[in-house]
Amino acid sequence: MPAFGLLLLWLSFKGTNFSEIKQVLSSGNYWVMIPVLGVSFLVYFFRIARWRILFKGLQMEAKPKVLFASLATGYLVNFAIPRLGEITRALILKQQQNFPVNSSLSTVVFERIIDLLCLVCIVAAAFLTELGNDNSMFNSFTAGISLLSPKKVVVMAIVLGLIGLIYFALKRYKTQVGTWVQTIIEKMFELIQMKNKGMFLLYTIFIWIGFYLMTYLWFFMFDSSSKLTAYDAFLVMVLGVVARTLPIQAGSAGAYHYVVSSALVLLGLNIATGNALAIVIHGFQTLFTLVFGFSAYLWLLSQKNE
Repeated sequence: MPAFGLLLLWLSFKGTNFSEIKQVLSSGNYWVMIPVLGVSFLVYFFRIARWRILFKGLQMEAKPKVLFASLATGYLVNFAIPRLGEITRALILKQQQNFPVNSSLSTVVFERIIDLLCLVCIVAAAFLTELGNDNSMFNSFTAGISLLSPKKVVVMAIVLGLIGLIYFALKRYKTQVGTWVQTIIEKMFELIQMKNKGMFLLYTIFIWIGFYLMTYLWFFMFDSSSKLTAYDAFLVMVLGVVARTLPIQAGSAGAYHYVVSSALVLLGLNIATGNALAIVIHGFQTLFTLVFGFSAYLWLLSQKNE
């Protein structure tokens, strides 16, 4: 969806004076980068720790450094080709620790499902808290909720039904692909019964707190945005995470800028500051992903050559 991302990027900066954005960026307090960097490190740590728990649930001992390399490289691949990074993570673990690809994929899919459920919960929380507020941000949420028309709900139900039929068909007819997919699903059922559910939940909470701080801390970069509240940061974080779920290259470039800058304008910032903040948040995360991704890839190459 690169064309869609470019369209949204154009809409984000349409009618914007770039000299004003440059002036806003030059006035920023870039020391804010230090705590954001620290939180970004911690989010990686919590993701790796949570992932290890899943592998232990499958009676597999994963090395933290391999998980880190797999995670960082997967993010790098997703940056170029969305959703391919998940498969890349499983292939790296196959190469480095000889883990079955379907077992690794089951942990990745399980993670994605948990994070999706968390996203649904925080979107619902944002919607409910905005329900009593008669303002433009509430209108934005209701507009998003209205996208779930009865027709679309029926289509979603049909798609889920088809997935169920495909699963039972694959289970009945023992093809190689069917057996492989069935194994992934069975492994996911094993993960539901894993030990250390409490720690898994705790790491998940820490990850989402990290996501929140990686938005809120940036508010202190500019004088005008520093006046926004912690609750405002929650709303922006929710919308930003939703934008990042779209399968658009370069970390949902365009979609993220459009959604976040629009939200910041609705919260009272001028368009130049809104765009500047969206550029900084997305730009920092892009640089972080590229540096860690390429570093992990080079480490994997060095391991391969040994």
